[in-house]
Amino acid sequence: MPTPDERVLTIVRGTWASPGDQQQVLDRLALYGVEPHEREVPRVQLAILKLSEGRLDRLADLVSAAKRDYRDVLMWAEYPEEGQALWALRPDLTPEERARLEELRRRDRAQLQAWLEQVKGRPC
Repeated sequence: MPTPDERVLTIVRGTWASPGDQQQVLDRLALYGVEPHEREVPRVQLAILKLSEGRLDRLADLVSAAKRDYRDVLMWAEYPEEGQALWALRPDLTPEERARLEELRRRDRAQLQAWLEQVKGRPC
């Protein structure tokens, strides 16, 4: 099993107090990235951790979703508002809609950064 990314380890240790739970989380996360088409392993694992909200019972479903199509997990974790703005998929956005889309993207980046800062600051 490859060594997990340091950010992943930090978040796992800061989220789950029990060494047994930590190992269970790391074992589950290690299931993603074993196939050649399973790309961006640390980024996807971070997305899975974010979406799990610290719940062990959510990890299996999220890892399965990532193994089917890792882009779904990235969208849910990194672009939650943009992902729900179906109007943003249209190719003929007006200037006002483009501005709204940029604002959605800014908020999405801010919420991801806030989560990373929050979990990074947790005691291990």
